[in-house]
Amino acid sequence: MKDLLKLVICWIAFVAASIASGAIDGIFHVNPIALPGGLTLQAMFLTQLAAGVVLVIGLYPLARGLAAPPIVRAAAIGGFLLIGFGLNGVIEAKVFTHFLDGGMGGAVAFYVTLAVVLGAAFGFSFGSQGQPAGLARRTMPAWLWRGAVAWLGWPVIYFLFGMCIAPIVVPYYRAGIAGLQLPNSLSGVFGIQLIRSVFFLVSSLPFVALWKGSRRSLWLTLGLAHAFTIGLYGLAGATWMPMILRVVHSLEMTGDAFAYAGLLVLLFAAVPEKSHANEAAPIGQLGMHAAK
Repeated sequence: MKDLLKLVICWIAFVAASIASGAIDGIFHVNPIALPGGLTLQAMFLTQLAAGVVLVIGLYPLARGLAAPPIVRAAAIGGFLLIGFGLNGVIEAKVFTHFLDGGMGGAVAFYVTLAVVLGAAFGFSFGSQGQPAGLARRTMPAWLWRGAVAWLGWPVIYFLFGMCIAPIVVPYYRAGIAGLQLPNSLSGVFGIQLIRSVFFLVSSLPFVALWKGSRRSLWLTLGLAHAFTIGLYGLAGATWMPMILRVVHSLEMTGDAFAYAGLLVLLFAAVPEKSHANEAAPIGQLGMHAAK
């Protein structure tokens, strides 16, 4: 019940951030994001309220498992919302839709406000100040090759899952349905994904460093956070998009998210001390039996 109340507070923070970003657009005469599919402003706001529930639910398990002072937790979640969610979302929308053709300023105002307000709400509501498992200690060459694998890994994952759904979704993009568009070349898309990969890596590593649980739980919660924020949040409010695209992209982005989270955990997460102890116990027992 206590966590439920905190979740409601986080959702209210989301609503407050949405309203505040709209006020900023008006004060500074910023062009708002174009309304897709002939939606009215009222209908768009209502869909945002529902999408906000998806966003809060997706971040909740990850926020609960962070071990750091509240301000650090708030910075980690806010950074992810600004860079991993916001900046990557702007890039993806700019490449595959026409919605930001005249409303880039409105998108920036929304994501910055959301990162500050919702990041603070989550950081001060969930988590603890215990000792995190942290990043594994490795040499500089080990860090470099792991960073390179993570950087190249996201575009590979993106294209693998994208090829699975391409026969279904590409005709809609080529036809320009619901404001969608298809880039001219695959090489250009790959280059964009290399840029997005840097943002995903930078915004996700703090969660690996601050995680206090097992590697498996980190994989599940980080994958869930990516799936809900990067994919399901936007698709939940995309009532203007054909249902087949919403369903197929939901499956694709969920696959992307858990594959990428698994890659980060394998490359960077430290093995908890308990695991080391459990692995060493049988060896010690064998030694005792041998001595006998």
